[in-house]
Amino acid sequence: MAKAWVLERDWEILEQLPAGKFTVKLKDTDMVITCYKAGKMKQSHIGIIEWDWVKVEVNQYDMKQGRIIYRYNVATKASDWDQENSIEAE
Repeated sequence: MAKAWVLERDWEILEQLPAGKFTVKLKDTDMVITCYKAGKMKQSHIGIIEWDWVKVEVNQYDMKQGRIIYRYNVATKASDWDQENSIEAE
């Protein structure tokens, strides 16, 4: 359940930084921020590599940092992308 003061958006991983941080880019714009993995993702040892799509929580008061809370399945994200483009093509 999302908190009222937190924004959740889809982002793309651009690069992996030291200390478990990542540089991510917003899906529709050129906004780039620094993120780290949420606690449950660290505990479950979920791997994240460059060009993965992730869901990030961003605090509305500090839009330069975020928390990665979900890594999308590659097959699921690819099928979503195909559906979006097929609708736009019609």
